[in-house]
Amino acid sequence: MATYADRARIPLRVSRETLGIAAGLLVVYLVWGSVYVAIRYVVETVPALLSIGLRYVVAGALLAAYVAARRGPGRLRADRRAVLGCLLLAVLLQVLTNGTTTWAEAAGVQAGPAALLTALAPIAIVVLRLGTGDRPGAVTWVGVIVGFAGLAVLILGGRAVPGFPLWPSLLIVASAGCWAVGSFLQPRLWLPESASATTAYQLLAGGLVLTVAGVASGERTDFHFPVETWWVLGYLTVSSVVSYTAYVWLLRHAPISLVSTHAYVNPVVAVLLGWAWLDEPITWPVVAGGAVVLVAVGLVMAERRSLPEEPPVT
Repeated sequence: MATYADRARIPLRVSRETLGIAAGLLVVYLVWGSVYVAIRYVVETVPALLSIGLRYVVAGALLAAYVAARRGPGRLRADRRAVLGCLLLAVLLQVLTNGTTTWAEAAGVQAGPAALLTALAPIAIVVLRLGTGDRPGAVTWVGVIVGFAGLAVLILGGRAVPGFPLWPSLLIVASAGCWAVGSFLQPRLWLPESASATTAYQLLAGGLVLTVAGVASGERTDFHFPVETWWVLGYLTVSSVVSYTAYVWLLRHAPISLVSTHAYVNPVVAVLLGWAWLDEPITWPVVAGGAVVLVAVGLVMAERRSLPEEPPVT
């Protein structure tokens, strides 16, 4: 039997994949939490759909060029099924989720509330998993019910304070459902072998759709923005490349229940940054409704972590 001294000399080994999962989660936690605040800042001077569409196009092109230069053009190869898979994900994640959220923030939804409303995505994933034969336990169903209660507090209570216009807020709730569908489908779709290629195609396709939608809706810009706005746009562009690559990689290497924990970390980051940077008030619906939503997501995640996970489909 090894003594304490012997055990102390045994190196602690952590697999590269475990370190990668931890690093990927940290990126998604912090970057996506800050993105809500950065978007809220940008849409004060830049048309909403053009602001996200153009930066997605730039981000996708930069990522594709990097992959081709670093690993060869063949790394970007994708057959028709893989391209269609990327296009479907781009519509669900980039367009219907992030495009809608950006438009809603331009319509008056503050960064913290937007992040809290989006946090309902894991609850929608529970409903989607019913179609795979998954039967959630009592704790999960309590979490679902509590989540809807938190949503009611946010929406109904928020109507009496700034930062919660009704219809834009409801659109963000719908966008959370689109994000859940995209996250649920992604491990089950035929996609390019490279996570970076998948991300590049999603960003390019989503960016083109959003840019066309912005122009079609009458958005125009002369690109004469303040220097600070250009810096924030640059941050958002780089964060699109880094965070989506991390997210796609995580969905291939970690259980979706673990990846979905970003839903109750991002809102905390967004609320605190919105208060510190944009002077957004932390109102009682944000505190009360947000706390209820995060408790609900925690309940859902707690039971999922105690159950065996389906292996990721690549």
